[in-house]
Amino acid sequence: MSKLILVLLVTFFCMFKSASSFAVEPTFDMSIRNITTYPDPDTGADSLLTFDVYLQWTNPGVSDPFEYVASEGVIYVNHSVFNGGVVYGIGQLKSFSRFLPFTSDLPGYLQTQHTQCIAADPDRDLLYYAANDDNSAANFFVSSIFPGTRIMKFRLRTSAHIWAFVNPEFKFKLTAPNKTSVWYWTPSTDPKEPDHQLAIPLSDTINNHYTTETNPVLPIELSSFNSTVNANGVTLYWSTVSESNNAGFDIERRSTGSNDWTKTGYVNGSGTISETHSYSFSERLNSGKYNYRLKQIDFNGSFEYFNLSNEVEVGVPSVYSISQNYPNPFNPSTNIDFQLPYDSKVSILLYDVSGRQVGNLLNETKTSGYYTIKFDGSALSSGIYFYTINAEGAGKNNFISTKRMMLLK
Repeated sequence: MSKLILVLLVTFFCMFKSASSFAVEPTFDMSIRNITTYPDPDTGADSLLTFDVYLQWTNPGVSDPFEYVASEGVIYVNHSVFNGGVVYGIGQLKSFSRFLPFTSDLPGYLQTQHTQCIAADPDRDLLYYAANDDNSAANFFVSSIFPGTRIMKFRLRTSAHIWAFVNPEFKFKLTAPNKTSVWYWTPSTDPKEPDHQLAIPLSDTINNHYTTETNPVLPIELSSFNSTVNANGVTLYWSTVSESNNAGFDIERRSTGSNDWTKTGYVNGSGTISETHSYSFSERLNSGKYNYRLKQIDFNGSFEYFNLSNEVEVGVPSVYSISQNYPNPFNPSTNIDFQLPYDSKVSILLYDVSGRQVGNLLNETKTSGYYTIKFDGSALSSGIYFYTINAEGAGKNNFISTKRMMLLK
């Protein structure tokens, strides 16, 4: 008798557990994650943006497994992120899909068929997405493991050259009409069709959460930025503690007192790293005082400036000098540096091995300082040549020097 009572109790408990589980809706978290911009493979401009939408089942053990049917809805976005351009969803853009294949954790019959972008008002755009259902195919379950099942990937393009460096502020629309909705399969309660399943919209309750993972591109953390001067050679040194999305650095210079910055070089960045990295840049300048700054540029085109705290001063040389040309041998061009401690009338003449003058590289008056001239030997034949500088300063401050160069074609 006691065994019979035990069997009845177990049977009743199982029936109650089954009935109660059918009565409880699954709950979920829907999130926007992995917000990323990319260069357009056709134009090179950073005008492509992607982000993923995830769905996570959040009450396992309370409800039946979350069998996915479909989802559709609206996502708000900060309109200024479009940088003044028109934004639209990417469907069959072969060049883009070649680099960024369409990806989803859903089976093929549930994957997104379209993305639309509609300007809703001057400040917001609406981004529609949908995953189509197929009543003949079911039994796909949403994951309860964070962050859940990736139900789709948005692919957007702006007609502007680049996306603006502002927070996209993606946010699901939760009010009617066109609110974000999710459907799930639930067994039929019709005794005539016990194997039939119904597509039921999930109620929007406090148990269902809609979140956006913010992905701001963090600026680099610069630990130092210094300079050294050797004669007319200026070298900049800087180090980063960490970098995120760092494409590189423009080096910009201006003469002290001027408002005009000039790009004088570029150094590649290290992308995204969490360890210290050091950089340097060198150039030669004439006498004067200069300011420098770094323009750190992200892969999405955003940038930030870092100013060198000290003024760089290239002084006046103390003696006359002319350098060996570089490169040497050369073909067809080479550089020659010279320096003047006084204002001088300067000529630099070129001779062949027989002593015949074959070129006049310079013939003018220069103020004291450092100079570089570039010589193009395209019109000359291969061989050995000599260049002579004759600098006449005030009084007896004169200078003559000859060096040899080799042209190899």
